[in-house]
Amino acid sequence: MENDMMDVEQKYPYLWNVVEEIAKKSSFQKKAVMGFLKSADKRYFEFAEDLVKRMMKVVNRDDGIQYIAETYLQYTKTIRIEEMYFSKKGTYRYSDYEEVYKKVYSIDDYMFDYVVGLGMTQIFWPNHWNIFKFFIDHFIPKVREFESGAEIGVGHGIFHSEFLRSCPNMRSKLLDVSPTSLATTKKMIEATGLDTNRIEIVRTDIQKEIPINDMSLDALLMGELIEHIEKGEYVMNALTKKMKKNGFCYFSTAANSPAEDHILLFKTVSEIRDFIGHAGWEIMNEHLGTLNNLSVEESESRGSNINYAAVLAVR
Repeated sequence: MENDMMDVEQKYPYLWNVVEEIAKKSSFQKKAVMGFLKSADKRYFEFAEDLVKRMMKVVNRDDGIQYIAETYLQYTKTIRIEEMYFSKKGTYRYSDYEEVYKKVYSIDDYMFDYVVGLGMTQIFWPNHWNIFKFFIDHFIPKVREFESGAEIGVGHGIFHSEFLRSCPNMRSKLLDVSPTSLATTKKMIEATGLDTNRIEIVRTDIQKEIPINDMSLDALLMGELIEHIEKGEYVMNALTKKMKKNGFCYFSTAANSPAEDHILLFKTVSEIRDFIGHAGWEIMNEHLGTLNNLSVEESESRGSNINYAAVLAVR
């Protein structure tokens, strides 16, 4: 049953205000976002409304609604540019991490726009919403009572804030190469009403150093990280040593998913599974998501995006 947009506007005003701004600026995104909202459920709307409220606190601007909409649209524009490049070349634009670092991660203002825009894809892209639900439904129940955690590549902080909110005894480390991502994640945690004394912030390039004690982690978050780095195999292998015997890792990546800062290209799901297995991890649960109702096989043959998420344990 389709949702009544007037009802959505009245019940979820923060979300609706952002949607209205997006609709004013892009007819394509208006159609895509409105189409998604028409089929969304109560769980989605409650989370999306809460997220926009929290993001407003994070951006802390008088024009916060307009800014959030603009950064989302800018992020989708950069993705479209990279999709066209990938369609022509069959490869991602960059293969050198240092080049990506200089163009993206080292520029604070640009990086803040980036993480806010990316954060909004969690509620405006159906594939990203489905990944988030997988995280909540399959990873969180396994780690709810745990006490020691970490996230590598924190981005916008949405996953980590939900992780801390769902695991009341958790104390965790935030590791990222970008000071902007680390600061944004701390703000998101604060906006969620959580005590930031529960976190330790560590700026590091995990391709060079992983400052986590061996066998110390009950829970590890590694969402949308591995495609951003060159030394993926080294990092995946090294992180197995950081886990306790009964610990769990949330892992996500994508195949055929161009972005301005993606380096490591997977073309099939089997490549992702092999990558995980060769690094010493076991897949406990997994989620596969495609675009436009394509099957995984069709997506692989067409070079179309496949989102992959899994709960992992060390073998």
